[in-house]
Amino acid sequence: MKNEEFHKLFTTEFVEPLIEQGFCLIGRGNSLRYASGNRELLILRQGGRLARPGFARSVICFRHSFLRPIASDDPKKSPIYVQDCSRKLIFDDFDGWNPSQLNYRPENSGRWRIHDTNYANGDEGMVRSHLRELRKTVVARILPWLETITEKGELSQIKRFGENAWCEQRWIEDYEAFLSQQP
Repeated sequence: MKNEEFHKLFTTEFVEPLIEQGFCLIGRGNSLRYASGNRELLILRQGGRLARPGFARSVICFRHSFLRPIASDDPKKSPIYVQDCSRKLIFDDFDGWNPSQLNYRPENSGRWRIHDTNYANGDEGMVRSHLRELRKTVVARILPWLETITEKGELSQIKRFGENAWCEQRWIEDYEAFLSQQP
């Protein structure tokens, strides 16, 4: 399958149905954003130096909207990049899904896992089926998981499982500041 054919299928089988679920496109690319209260879920397509011919590469990212991005003190800065998010996940993390097993993993400094969809060697039916499965995972597993994440729980996860990276220290400051303002 050629890139143009994949892009059309990606749009009709993944992007458009997720827009109907409340997602919106980010910029001019193929990345998606979903917001629920102060929770943000991003499905970021990876390109540039991370691109691989015949593959669509993506990372599922989570952040609370009050967290400061790495390169700014403004939490509302846009665009948000993978490194600005406290959680970096892939679709495989939701196989055999048990939300209590999705602990925070320190994947900072450009070291995070990437989900690859190999479309170059697939036919239209196979690729369409795969994209539908990914979409079902988003709706049936990822969105419900998103609603379980609390500010206090995320702070605890970063403190317990973090590696004391600069960005983690910054996120801890942001969580503690947010929680100190809550009744």
